[in-house]
Parts: sequence; C-alpha cells; structure tokens
Amino acid sequence: METRLDHPEVLTDFKAVSSRRARAWVGFCMAIWLLLMVGDWAARFRVFRWQDQWMPAVPSTTLEMAATRKEIPTQQGGGLTQMVPVPWMVDRYAEAHPAYTEYRDAWGYANAPLPEGKAYSIVMLGDSFMLSLGTQNVAQVLASLGGVEVYNHAKRGAGPFLEMRRFIGSDFFDPPPKVVIWNLTARELGASLFLRQAVEYWFEQAGTASPGLALSGHGIRWDLLAPSELRKSWPNTSVAAFFSRRFWGQMKLAVFHGWPRDVLGAEDPVFGPMLFYRENLRVLPLLHPDPDAPAIVQTVAKVADGFKAWGMDLVVLLVPEKEQIHARALSPEDQQALADGPALLAAIEAGLKQEGIPVVNLMPRFQATTDQGTRLYWRDDTHWNDVGIRIAAEELWQVTEPLLK
Repeated sequence: METRLDHPEVLTDFKAVSSRRARAWVGFCMAIWLLLMVGDWAARFRVFRWQDQWMPAVPSTTLEMAATRKEIPTQQGGGLTQMVPVPWMVDRYAEAHPAYTEYRDAWGYANAPLPEGKAYSIVMLGDSFMLSLGTQNVAQVLASLGGVEVYNHAKRGAGPFLEMRRFIGSDFFDPPPKVVIWNLTARELGASLFLRQAVEYWFEQAGTASPGLALSGHGIRWDLLAPSELRKSWPNTSVAAFFSRRFWGQMKLAVFHGWPRDVLGAEDPVFGPMLFYRENLRVLPLLHPDPDAPAIVQTVAKVADGFKAWGMDLVVLLVPEKEQIHARALSPEDQQALADGPALLAAIEAGLKQEGIPVVNLMPRFQATTDQGTRLYWRDDTHWNDVGIRIAAEELWQVTEPLLK
C-alpha cells in the first residue's frame, strides 16, 4: 500500500484495492440495477397494464369467472387522501364513506346476477364515475327509477374508449340492449384522442352474425408507440417513478409543508376543506370548444351510426370534473385556466343534439345544485356522493325513458 507524497501519513486506499475486487463491486451494482430495471418493466406490463394503451385487448367471453358478492365496510377517507403520503395532513378532509355491497358478475363487471334468460334494456359504458363511492352506483339508481334492467359495463381507469370497444366486441348480450349510455368525462375530451379512434373498423370487424357483436383480434396503436408518446406514458407506468414521487412527496410535505404533485388541498367558501386532483388542473386548461368539440361530435356520431344500424340508441353522458364545479375554491389562476370548461361541454352538447344524438350534460344542474348549497362530490375523492349519483341517474332517465317506449 503506497503513501501520498504530499501527506505521507495518508494512505492511498483507493489504489490499494485490487482490480478484481473493483470489478466485483461494479458487477454487483450492475446486477442490482439490472434486477430493478427488469422488475420495473415487469410491473409496467403486469401491474400498470401499459400495453393496454397501445394494444387494447378485447376480453374473450369464453373466459368467465365466478360471480362474487362482497360487503365493503364503512371507510374513512377516499381516493385522494390515499395519495397523500403523510396521513395527518388529510385528516380534516377525510369523510366516512358508507358500507355497501359490491357485486361482480361472471365477466368481472359490477352487476348483481339476473335470472337466467332475462335481458337488459340499457347498457352503461364508462369509467369510475359509474362505480362511484356511494351506497349505490348510477346503474343501480337508474334501474330503480325506471323499473328496467341496466347492465353496468364500466371499469376504473378505462377512459372513454376501452369499454366501448369491449362492448362492441362482446357477444353475451342476446338480445342486445335498446339503449347504450356512454359516459364521457371532461378531462378526456381532447380532439386528438377522439380523432385517432378507428370506430368504423371496430364495427366492420364485428361481423354480420346476429346480434352482430363479435370482434376478434387486436389492433396495435402504432401512433402511441411514437417516442414522444412513449415519453409521456413511461413515468406513469413505472414502479420506480411511483416510489420516487411518493418519497419526494413525503419530503416536500415534511420539509417545505407543500402539497404533493397529485393532490391539492383548498378551502371552498361554502363547503370548507376539499381535496382536488392536480392532474385535472393540468389537463383541463388544454381543452377548448374549438377545435375539441367538433372532433368529439364527429367521432361520437360514427359510434351512434354504428349502434343505430344494430337497432340501438346511443345516449351520451357528459360528466364535469370536481375542479370545474368547485372552481371557486381554487386560486384565481386556476379559475381562469378552467374558464372554458362549461363552454366545451355546452358546445359538445349542442353539436350532438344537432346530429340527433341524445345527450345529458350534467354541468348546468350540478353547478346550480352546488351553488344552492348542496355538495355532490366527496371532500376526499374526485367522484360523486349519493346525492350526485342520484341527480345523474335522474337526468339520464329523463332522456332515456322515451327511447325505451
């Protein structure tokens, strides 16, 4: 082991390390890094289902599961409280969510079993708003209002088109429903998303066999595999990125007393403390009546025409976001950024009516009811409470009832 000439008392330990030992450490670090990368990519495909974005799969109706019934107990706190890594920060926002019964049918959807051979009059396609955290979901309330059978064809995180394509490709509705209700949420009303959907192809591939709802194969969305699109999706489908954001969120709260990236706490002047989803505050300001509304109307009209050819009527449900209804709780900058939201929904509503497509725009009634002092969204979640669910079902029934006669 050598000594340094400038400081003879200091040994040059680094030079004393053998090259074999150094290679072993480098190899060990590389192996750990490789394991982390392999695990991250495995989770990207198995947990986050990253491939569903660019290769949406149509589930086979032959792969049935056992129907289940599960009693969900009363819970304190909703989805947004779970996204804040320091629990004491959100105690004042958390609400008690009532107990309810969760059903899952043989295809994994939230439906109680029907007697053998009984048909559905209505099928509801949508996302988590159709599975809201109330004692009943929208389909159940709609069924009780109209005395009809409603099938809830919704999944959390499905977006506007995944369940639509799955429904077109299904063959377990015989006879097919009279009405299809399609839930479109405000944050997903972008022209680019709607214009790139191959709607005609979905219906063409469905075949001609009665009831004409069989689809085979998968279509790869090559446009979503472009480098610019992949860079957007990689961080949202990565375990490493998830835990990094969570760790930074904890540090940010503990050191700087600031809200994490995904959640914002604010005070509504009427309803008090509320949590908001920051992703909505980033996405909603990017959407405007022109050019988004014409593109959406154009795509929805193709879907409506396809269903009309099969003897079904399409009803579109336009769902506002919590941030739009409670904009007064946000900063002036956010309020200004969200200003086009009502106009976009109104433009889509007007365009669909001009095309003869039944539509329910929840924005006007939700805003009026909120302004009158009734809260329709949970403090601690992005979804509706029981009052909001009931109003959505009432508005839908007014439009849907004439179509069933």
